[in-house]
Amino acid sequence: MALLIVAIIAMLAQQTFATAAKAGVPVLFKPVADEIGFSAELVLLYTWVFACVGILVMLGCGAFITRFGALRMTQVGCVLMALGLAGLATVTAPAWMALTGLCAVAGAISMGATLSTPASSQILARYAPLRWAPLVFSIKQTGVPAGIVVASFAAPYLSAEYGWRGAGLILAGGCIAIAIALQPCRREFDQDRKPKHPLTIASLRTTFLAVLNTPSLRDLAMAAFAFIGLQAIYTNFTVVYLAEELHYDLAQAGATLGFATLVAAPGRIFWGWVSSVWVTPRTLLIYLAIAMSIGCAAMGLYSESWSYWAIMTPLVVVSATALSWHGVLLSEIARLAPPGEVGRMTGGVLAFGTAGQIAFPIIFGLGYWLGDYIGAFLAVSLPAFATALIMLRKGPANDSHCAGDT
Repeated sequence: MALLIVAIIAMLAQQTFATAAKAGVPVLFKPVADEIGFSAELVLLYTWVFACVGILVMLGCGAFITRFGALRMTQVGCVLMALGLAGLATVTAPAWMALTGLCAVAGAISMGATLSTPASSQILARYAPLRWAPLVFSIKQTGVPAGIVVASFAAPYLSAEYGWRGAGLILAGGCIAIAIALQPCRREFDQDRKPKHPLTIASLRTTFLAVLNTPSLRDLAMAAFAFIGLQAIYTNFTVVYLAEELHYDLAQAGATLGFATLVAAPGRIFWGWVSSVWVTPRTLLIYLAIAMSIGCAAMGLYSESWSYWAIMTPLVVVSATALSWHGVLLSEIARLAPPGEVGRMTGGVLAFGTAGQIAFPIIFGLGYWLGDYIGAFLAVSLPAFATALIMLRKGPANDSHCAGDT
């Protein structure tokens, strides 16, 4: 139990900083753009590079985790994030050079932050009892909203006090501090590493095919694609939607989304507890998929005649589902993965989720072109609903444990 607590605290801390590093640059993007002289909307280029690099890292990180150990790769990830954040200080005019530098920053931070979840899953899977794995993974995943809070408050403050270059350097120092603080855990957490495990480019293809050829993991990959894609649309477009369609001012639109997302962190823990005690993770994922698809589709029906609370209701539903499923799905990957391959299979499944971040803006745009915002939100809600139907049709055959197992 003591080792489990240490593992949860250590992985929660690194997850928080990984998310803060990921969100920190977009938070700082406007002052960077204003000083150098390019459109802040080019943050989409940053997020696109981040996602593309993330797919490759997710597919290829398993071999590195096996060879060097999950804790060591977590430390490497912290160092890579620090290099990316420190690299922000070197970004300078002209605009084309700055954008090239920001793409390099995105690549380094993506490599580091993307390592976080597969590596931490490998560690937690060793110490979490099967029954409580969903709750354990969910607690760790609260580091994501915590990291967003850190980036949202710390990055603007540091930028105001020390400039955006200084803010990047200070955040980089935090990542290095986490890497150093994790070192005492290395001997225990990396006992299962295999120093002679080969590192080959073929491991990307092997991981990809391993997920596709395993029906239960393929279902989770499909869910990750639908859930993460919907989540990306919700977090990136809701404020614009409220401002354009309902004529909220920017502060009001941001506050509305902010209040709705307050349920995400406790929601992650709550769903982890539910799938540890009441229903299996697979069953809960089906319910969550249905709820998030309905909530998302309802957002497309907004009009100025709706009351504030009528508008908030779908937002809260989506926040409580599309922003809160992560620990449940990760625990299920850990249960289904072959012994010693939790990190690799987690990376393989989440690579499909990262692909959702790239594909869903296109799906959203196509839906908007065909049917305005009603069509856009319906289009991005359908993959989650289809996932629920497919998993429901297959039934609970892949659930080898029930809530009472230990």
